[in-house]
Amino acid sequence: MLLGACKENPKGEDTTESMSNLQPAVGESSIKRDLQNLTPLAGEELQAAFPKQLYDLKLDKAPFVNNQTIVGHFGGRKITLTISDAAGENYRSATYFLDTLNDNDFVDTNETKYIKKVRNGFSTFARYDVGSHTELDFLYKNRFQVKLMSEMEPDALWEAFDINELNQL
Repeated sequence: MLLGACKENPKGEDTTESMSNLQPAVGESSIKRDLQNLTPLAGEELQAAFPKQLYDLKLDKAPFVNNQTIVGHFGGRKITLTISDAAGENYRSATYFLDTLNDNDFVDTNETKYIKKVRNGFSTFARYDVGSHTELDFLYKNRFQVKLMSEMEPDALWEAFDINELNQL
């Protein structure tokens, strides 16, 4: 069960904080219901919205689209960006992320660190293989599951990523 609080809205509209803290304001069943009622973006729409550059790192080549997921590499594979549209029947990618975010059973070791952190208003979950690579996940607009992968440390990877590049989604 996911618990949280909603922001007070002076207009009386039903709003949530869109994953802005580590305890989501909406339950998994609510997100599942909302996502199941959405039409997924077509591959062409995903390609059109996919960033062409992350700060000074250019997209290596055209991103690969498979169903509702798009993957691209930046700066000679320095960063890999994967975006999955969780609309329609693909809602499980979003609910899986919420389960992961709220799971407290992750145990750090000398080799692997699990980091839950709010970054620019987004709850993120990073798996950092010390001295090797990072996988950093977050949910964008309560719809798009975003994964960044790199050989950077988690904070450096987030700093190398410009969240504004996702505005077209």
